[in-house]
Amino acid sequence: MRIPFTSFADADVPIPLLATPDAPKPADASVEYVALNPERIRLFRSGVPGDVTVRLTVDDPALGPPRSWRRVQIARAFPLSKPDEYIGLRDAADKDVGTLATLVGLDAESRRIVDEELLRRYFLPVILLVHDVKEEFGTTTWDVDTDKGRKTFIVQNLRESVWEMVPNQRAIITDKDGLRYEFPDVARLDAKSYNVLSRVL
Repeated sequence: MRIPFTSFADADVPIPLLATPDAPKPADASVEYVALNPERIRLFRSGVPGDVTVRLTVDDPALGPPRSWRRVQIARAFPLSKPDEYIGLRDAADKDVGTLATLVGLDAESRRIVDEELLRRYFLPVILLVHDVKEEFGTTTWDVDTDKGRKTFIVQNLRESVWEMVPNQRAIITDKDGLRYEFPDVARLDAKSYNVLSRVL
């Protein structure tokens, strides 16, 4: 499967969102990169209770007429070496919107939203014990102990939600809300959990 948009927290895996002259360029020269000016964008939420969708408005004459996006994703290009630089934004269709080379210049609300989204995206509990896993109507429900406490989460389309980082050992699973969990050693899982995961690894 393809590598997810988010780079994992233990490695710098660049995502194709860089836009500065000294930034590494991809082999595909047809990909367009857009540098976003932090002083010319605004990130905000709808204000509707329970709706945590991030919205974006870009009002920068250098990029053309003002534009707005009703849903954007936020992730680091280099989560370890440059956690506050090269912050990538993508739309609901997983298309690049642009990159913030720096967060300096963002208004207070936009900076708060960036911090909240990055904290959520790079929150990675380690699964220590699987209490139960249930499969029903194309979803799996996991009841687990993690290093952050006991958690229950639901995974849709398991095959597209598991990424094997070390063959037959370490894997990352993403739930329906985009939160990720780590299996440090798949081979040590109970038989039922192992059988579920082994179908897609």
